[in-house]
Amino acid sequence: MKKSVLLFLFFFSTALTGFSQSLVGAYDFPYNNIYNYFWGITAKNDTLWVGTDYDNTASYPTTKLYKITRTAQFLDSLTTPFKFNHGLAWDGTGFWIAQDYATAGSKIYKINMSGVKIDSIMTGTFAAGIAGLALDGNNLWFAVYSPDYTTYPNAFAYKVSLATKTIVDTIPLRGRQVQGLAVKGDTIFYVNDNFHGEPERIYAFSQTTGDTLFSFPSPDPDGDCDPHGMYWDGQYLWLIAFRAGNTSYAYRTLYKYAINGQGTPIISTSSNTIDFGDVAIGTTANQTLAVTNNGSAKLIITGKNITNPRFGISPANVPDTINPGQSKNYTVSFSPLAYDSISGNLVLVNNDMVNPNKTILLKGKGVFTGANILLSDSVYNYNARRNNSLCGWNFKIINSGTSVLSINSITFNNPAYRLDTTGLTFPITVGVQGIRSLRIWFHPTGASSYPGTATINSNAVNAPVKTITLSGSTNTNPTTIGEIYWQGNVLDNPYTNSDDPQPISIKQIGDVNGDGVNDVIVSSGNYLTTCYNGNASITADSLWSFNTGYNNNNTGSVQWEDGMQIRSDIDGDGIQDVVIGCAGGNEMVYTISGRTGRKIWEWGDSVSYSDGDIEAVSIVKDYNGDGINDVLVSASGTGTGTGGRHALVCLNGLTGAQIFYVTQTCDFTGDVVATSFGGAIGLSTPYSINGFDNNGNQTWTYPTDSKLWTIKEFPSIGTDTIKELIGNWGFSGKLVCLAENNGTVNWTKQLGSSNNGRILLLDDIDSNGYIDFTMYGPQAAYRIDSKTSNIIWQNFLGASYLRGVDYLSDVNGDGVRDILISTQQPGTVRVLNGATGVQMWAYIWGSSLNQRGDRCAVLNSIDGNSTTEFIGGCRDSRLICFSGGINIPIGIRNISGVVPDKFSLEQNYPNPFNPTTNIRYQISKNSDVTLKIFDILGKEIATPIDNEKHTAGTYEISWDASKYPSGVYFYKMKAGDFSAVKRMVLVK
Repeated sequence: MKKSVLLFLFFFSTALTGFSQSLVGAYDFPYNNIYNYFWGITAKNDTLWVGTDYDNTASYPTTKLYKITRTAQFLDSLTTPFKFNHGLAWDGTGFWIAQDYATAGSKIYKINMSGVKIDSIMTGTFAAGIAGLALDGNNLWFAVYSPDYTTYPNAFAYKVSLATKTIVDTIPLRGRQVQGLAVKGDTIFYVNDNFHGEPERIYAFSQTTGDTLFSFPSPDPDGDCDPHGMYWDGQYLWLIAFRAGNTSYAYRTLYKYAINGQGTPIISTSSNTIDFGDVAIGTTANQTLAVTNNGSAKLIITGKNITNPRFGISPANVPDTINPGQSKNYTVSFSPLAYDSISGNLVLVNNDMVNPNKTILLKGKGVFTGANILLSDSVYNYNARRNNSLCGWNFKIINSGTSVLSINSITFNNPAYRLDTTGLTFPITVGVQGIRSLRIWFHPTGASSYPGTATINSNAVNAPVKTITLSGSTNTNPTTIGEIYWQGNVLDNPYTNSDDPQPISIKQIGDVNGDGVNDVIVSSGNYLTTCYNGNASITADSLWSFNTGYNNNNTGSVQWEDGMQIRSDIDGDGIQDVVIGCAGGNEMVYTISGRTGRKIWEWGDSVSYSDGDIEAVSIVKDYNGDGINDVLVSASGTGTGTGGRHALVCLNGLTGAQIFYVTQTCDFTGDVVATSFGGAIGLSTPYSINGFDNNGNQTWTYPTDSKLWTIKEFPSIGTDTIKELIGNWGFSGKLVCLAENNGTVNWTKQLGSSNNGRILLLDDIDSNGYIDFTMYGPQAAYRIDSKTSNIIWQNFLGASYLRGVDYLSDVNGDGVRDILISTQQPGTVRVLNGATGVQMWAYIWGSSLNQRGDRCAVLNSIDGNSTTEFIGGCRDSRLICFSGGINIPIGIRNISGVVPDKFSLEQNYPNPFNPTTNIRYQISKNSDVTLKIFDILGKEIATPIDNEKHTAGTYEISWDASKYPSGVYFYKMKAGDFSAVKRMVLVK
């Protein structure tokens, strides 16, 4: 018994190797995605035809048959009525085409040369998945890839009579995923794919003996060539598969085999890349490369070509022969002469037709011995920067050696320059072949030029003392509203190619870098939250960036403006911190250090990406009584039903631990607000605003008919002290004012077409004792009284939707704070008169939707005067910091610089007037000037000039009385000890 088993194994082994085949041709199809779907192959007369298989591919509706030459050149095509072609055979009158997969059994259809279906063959569950057809007289063979089996026989091929449509023969197959077959007389060839990790091989099966004759590898033994259809033309065996080599998936290739030929050499190497890593300059590193012949004929290497002389190979003799089934080891060397990353190719020229130029990538880096310092720059000129600004420049220290580089100190000989020491302690270490990026700040404070030197002391063997020559100068501060302080772009995220750089949320944060000026936080659509230097000049400086899109498993950005908030310091460094809530695939809440951008804590599931977006976060209330404001979270769902969180969540502000988690009966959530009673949250499907107590339990509900965009807490408008909530929802600008304790409706209003939005609280301009508000979202700018919902003013800007709003200081000197807005199309950032809504200034981003104005934000004064500056953000990633002016009223004009001999106040003109008039005055010496307007009762109604510094000269100011009634008014000027009053008459 044992002898017979051994005899069988010997016979089978001999059978597998007793035949030879030669690959005599390989012809690439042109590079085109549709050609990568080639599957079935047959011949009509003397011409080959191949078919595309688009099953499970939505891109293409129907397949085609292509008439080709035997060198893969296209001659003609024929459209079929199918999306599949898992096998193709010509029977003399039409093409048989195999269906890919059907649970009840794939069908085989016949079409004529017009592409019309004329016949079909039914199979059964035994042939759910078919791959490969071949004509055998009046019969048709087809291979089955499903069902398949883990033991031999792994699958079967069936012979069906074209006359009776019945199965007349069956043969067993090796390989679980047979993809093509061909018939050569008594021999049936078939090829399997490596779907289950099996080697891809072509087998020859004898119908006479009922067993395998021999097999040989598919064309690419180093990888997956995805073999498909096969055809025997009477002389050669044809195969469709991917091209061999590193670009295999770029091309389908037509392979041509001669059976019973001289054999085929197949080259493979132990590696396709040799990386020598860091090698000391002047030395040589060696690595072994094994070359193997997996074929059935001698492999003859006729060339060992190297494209870079720093690399070598030994032995280098040619020709060099490797017998079938044998390997040979070679020594590949790398000898660097300079500090650099070096690469090249080793090309083994050989007689393997599939891979005649086997290429191995060679790379390495020449490095110095010991610690070695290189600088990215040795000279830097900041050029002219605004006086008292703080401007950064980043440079790199490179360790080009084999030991750790230690930077012991960096000093400056001019106090205008200093090192940014955020997160730094000396000595600063730079690892072997490491790079350290550092920043030098330039702070000009009055001088015209600033020559300086940065001196770097280290343990570098090449230069223990290195210097950088620095220079810079000052220019004058902007004096007019809208002049640009600095500008830049949202940073590029290196971890994603699908950047959406729009600024989603912009807010100022207290001074981060110690220059006495507030800085700016921007959350953008490309998964970054970035801190920008508020006191920059000319170009933007980023201080740090926090990335929520650095891998494909946990990627998402802040989606709504209130998804990012500035909070009090919780990590003890004295700097405010930042809280963000993300959407997309991230869906987490983070608290970030405002000083460094490092994560303090996180909440959420870093693996799941179907919990639902974070719609908003609020950090204005301490829910657990520890003295630290906690984080209120609106955590949405992923759609109808139970998918996602659908929750109101409160997190410990210090640690991120859950204080309460209350699931909401809705599909999605909206904005959320904290109140003294607990808070309120917007729900969607069903739509409502729901009040909750301090444990998150629902206490009242107000029905809406769409998503709640924004909800804010307002001072009481009633006789009690209970505060109110004003919310905005839907796409028609609906507003409601609710008592925050029980949801009682105070008033409702509708502003018209609206999209998204945020409510902004303002001062009480009409002096009725109740503050006003404005908002973005509608297609007009409004100032609305919170008590009555009356519109105080409105401005239809003709710019589609408003996309941002913030509250400026008084920039025109009329005693009323002004309003900053962004508009969508055309994209602008604008300053509106807070008293009248009249536009006073605008900057145009552009006219396209990609240039829309997105968010805008106020920044406390950079230059030390009483006006705020402001930031505008554009959809295309631009960020600009604009000046709020120098606190001299808009419209004031210096008529003459000639020094008058006395102070004087002239009569206004015209007088009477409607609605504007001009007031001229003279200042005989530098003075602080105040100009006030009074009504007939002596009540002060406006302050066009509020204690502003004037140099000696003659000035004129225009005063707009549009919002005042007809009557007698008085204007009074005071400058130093001088005081004068004049009378004027407004007639409407």
